[in-house]
Amino acid sequence: MGETYVTIEVGDTREVRFEAVEVMVDTGSRYTALPGDLLRRLGVPVAEIAQSELADGSMAPIEVGDTIIRLEGRQFPTPVIFGGDGEPSLLGVMAMERARLAVDPLNGRLIPVNVLRMANGSV
Repeated sequence: MGETYVTIEVGDTREVRFEAVEVMVDTGSRYTALPGDLLRRLGVPVAEIAQSELADGSMAPIEVGDTIIRLEGRQFPTPVIFGGDGEPSLLGVMAMERARLAVDPLNGRLIPVNVLRMANGSV
């Protein structure tokens, strides 16, 4: 399997300005991580400073906020990490689930998926 990249549009919380950014699809990351300077330029506020566990098990503070993303014809709010200089832009699992998309690793793309429910009843 290779890496999968997609282009998303990131917007301000008023849904007025959007900028395109290429991101790597990362099924190992819950949050989407985008360049902090891009998010600040769009006026996305930092909602909190959270603790992040790194791959080596150490902890580091990160800035987290909420923004609007356009992806595969869908537009939705999602939490984002304000990435630092040189850090990769990543599309995390929460955004993919919100857009009802999954990775097709054989073809290196995102594909639509159905909503899964535990109960067999009417909505």
